[in-house]
Amino acid sequence: MRGYAVVDVETTGFTPARGEIAEVAVVHVDEKGGVTGTWDTLVRPHGPMAGTNVHRITAAMVRSAPTFDEIAHELRDHLSDRVVVAHNLPFDARFLTAQLDRAGLPAPQISAGVCTLRLARRALRGPSFKLPDCCEELGIPLSGAHAALADTLATAALFQHLLTADGPPAGRLVPALPVPRPRLPVRRLSRA
Repeated sequence: MRGYAVVDVETTGFTPARGEIAEVAVVHVDEKGGVTGTWDTLVRPHGPMAGTNVHRITAAMVRSAPTFDEIAHELRDHLSDRVVVAHNLPFDARFLTAQLDRAGLPAPQISAGVCTLRLARRALRGPSFKLPDCCEELGIPLSGAHAALADTLATAALFQHLLTADGPPAGRLVPALPVPRPRLPVRRLSRA
């Protein structure tokens, strides 16, 4: 195993049968929770662009973006040989697995990964365990919620907190140290 792949998807619907991935980000994290690289891209869905009120991605923004089939191999490579981590892993895993299957690629063991939502329910005070609320509780910056890269970087910081938690939950979690965020050598499309 080469560490962790923290992932987030923004979608055009709530189920893979009715929606597609419109943006995906992967943040590579080492065994201690340090970020070692990032990758993200907008994705041009085959169907209509929906969910703009949540993720703010418009049809114009994805018009020149690659399709999922065009990024599928690269995405799979970023996930392979790593433990996949996501905040609400079952949601992201369903979309990633379905779209990789449609692209003719076997999905890595995505659903067998780590769900920071599930871990946060055991380690934090709550009452809400949505990503912005977990970040607020721990003092993790999250600007641009519901943008895949912003959510993935925040999830990586939350995961680092949970990895380094010493003893019982909540009161003993310490703020994550800032870590350099080098880019993986891949394409990044702007949201302009």
